[in-house]
This record gives sequence, structure tokens and C-alpha cells, in this order.
Amino acid sequence: MKILLPVIGVRGDVQVFLALAKALNKEGYEATVALNKKFLKLAESYGINCYSLEGNVEDGANEFQEIMRAKTTLEAAKLGTNFFFKGVREQTKTLQELCPLYDLIIGYGSFGLTEADKAGKPFISVVIDPTMAEKKFSKNMRLNMGLIVEKIALYFLMGRKYKKFRKEIVAPPSSKSNNPLLILLPMSQYVIMESDNWTSRNVISGYWYLETPSTYSPPKDLQEFIQNGEKPIFISFGSAGWSEKDNISLLKIIFEGTQRASVRAIILSTEIFPGEIPYNIYLIQEIPFDWLFDHISCVIHHCGLGTTAEVLKAGLPSIPVPHMIDQFAWADRIHSLGVATDPIPRKELTVEKLSKAITEALENSRMKENAKKLGQKIRKEKGLKNAVMAIEWAVNET
Repeated sequence: MKILLPVIGVRGDVQVFLALAKALNKEGYEATVALNKKFLKLAESYGINCYSLEGNVEDGANEFQEIMRAKTTLEAAKLGTNFFFKGVREQTKTLQELCPLYDLIIGYGSFGLTEADKAGKPFISVVIDPTMAEKKFSKNMRLNMGLIVEKIALYFLMGRKYKKFRKEIVAPPSSKSNNPLLILLPMSQYVIMESDNWTSRNVISGYWYLETPSTYSPPKDLQEFIQNGEKPIFISFGSAGWSEKDNISLLKIIFEGTQRASVRAIILSTEIFPGEIPYNIYLIQEIPFDWLFDHISCVIHHCGLGTTAEVLKAGLPSIPVPHMIDQFAWADRIHSLGVATDPIPRKELTVEKLSKAITEALENSRMKENAKKLGQKIRKEKGLKNAVMAIEWAVNET
């Protein structure tokens, strides 16, 4: 069976699809990921077939910066919707050409759904936010009221635009579609719980992980940095930054905050810092998390799904610094599980708050134990295997 996996978004979103593609290939399927061309080398490093979507390699950077600057959730939602439809419209010609060539389409949310319907192909959705699971009315009136509000909001944000788009590319109305066959949630049952109003099409599979490429060799100076002192902490805020100026300002906060807390830190940063790098800091632009996390004590991160999954699997305590959208929900969730400090929204991050949180994460024995136990549970889950089995079941049932 030939399977196409179209995905838009940041690196964390792409890695989820690369992990699934690799698992599908291992089971004998022919999986191809359609992605932004700036991620082609990443896909190729894992030996995954890929197709480059058209568009500028920096598409989405400005939009994500605008979303992160949004003053309200509604404003962020509007910007996010506009960004999604921009991607849909830019890529629809390519997807209309590709979908007829494959037996199954597995897309990011509803990306590729309309094109799959037009081609008469089955479609499976992957969602990285549990609030996007498919819902139905139930006996719980509180949930029903929430669902009504959600449906109204989605209609005004996306409904009319989506209906118009389907007409433009001559796809059948949504009411005549049997898609999606399945909604896959690549997250752990120990982190989220199925809601009473979820439909049977939702499947919590467990997290999907990419193993370190067999060709990876850590830089010699990184190994020396790790060995020359106490275990460092790790800091990563993902691939979507506000601006070059803000990223430099953020690094300055981190430099001073780590010095106040008397810790060494490895920082994942796409920006080249123009000044002098403090003795306690190691900057790196690329590194496999599953290799690195054996050598660090805690993680400061933005709470994107992919990074959060890696941190939880490693059994490490977290300091959440959410930037936008679903990251705030993940930050609150891992804090409620007792494996993270109180979240510090990016807009509220200061040297004092950062240094205080670092001290708490390193000295809180209960948090460390909670993280260790949760990591042990998550490592026993077989997220990718469960996902492949669910895909096979859904396809065979059609």
C-alpha cells in the first residue's frame, strides 16, 4: 500500500510524521512524506522518501511570530486559521496531483483532507492537540454546552472558508465524505485522558519517537563540556522564534538566569549570538534529544508536543515556558502531573523567575521522582506500533 503523509508546520510537527512514515515502511508499506523543502535533509537522514511542497523555505516563520505576539486567544486562533488556509491554498495544486497516486492519505489535522475526498481516497487525521479530537453530544450537559460553543467558533473561524475552498477545487461536500476514517492522537494515555464526549474514531496511540540516526556522532567539544562538571540543564524553545532581536534578548535572560542558579546549560539555538558566550553555556543548532537526555538533569522548554514527549520519556523534570496556542495546555498538564514547575509564559520570563525555577526543578525530590516514574510508564508504551495497527484496522474496515 502506498501512503502519502502531507504535513505543514514547524520541525516538531514534521518529526511526528517522519516517525510514523518510518514505522509504516518498517511494516512493508511505501510511505512518502510531503513537507516544506527546508526539512528535506532531516527526512533523508532517516532514509524516508519525501516530496518537497512548493513555497518559500521560510514560509510560516512570520505567521508564527504574529501568533506568538497575539494579545488574546481569539486573535491567535484567527491568525492560526489564516496561516492554515494560506498553506492549504498554496499546496492544493500539488496535493491534487499527488493524492490520486496513493492508496491512503494521512494528513496533519485536515491538511490534505479535501484533496483526498476529491480523489476518492481514504484519509486519516493526525492531531497534536487533544482539544481537536472529534466530539459528539453526550449525557454531560456541561460538555454539550462546550461543544456548541466550539462548533459556533469553528464555523465562524473556518466553516465558511472551508466550504468555499471545497467548491473551488470541485471536491464533494463534507456531508458526503466518510473521511476521516480515524483521528490519531500521538500522545500518552498517562498524560491525557479520553473525554466522555469523544467519538470512537479517536485513538490515543502513545507518543511517536524518532531514534537517533545511526550515523550521528556528537561533537567532541560537546562531549568535553558534558564531562567537565555537574550534569548541565538543557534549554530549547523550538524552531519558531519571535524575531532575531527577541531571540538574542532571550539568550541574555538565559545566560544571566543560569549563572544566578549556578548551573551549566546546553542551549539549542538557531541564532548565532554576536557577543561572548559565558563559560557555563554551550550553544548548539542541532542535536538528537534521545542521545542528549541521558546526560542532563532537567529541561527548560516551550512545551511543543514533540519536545514534551521526549522530556517525559526521559523521566526528566521540566520548566515550562510556553509561547503560543496548545503549548499553554501542555505546560499546565505536565505541571498538574507533578513533573514540572509552574509554567512561565514567554512574555513573563525574567532572570529572577528563571533562576528560581531552575533551583526548584533541581532540588524538588518529589518532582524528580514523579518524572522518573512517569518516564518508566511512557517507555513501555508502543505508540508507533499501536498507530500502525489502528491504521490497518481502519483501512480494512472500509
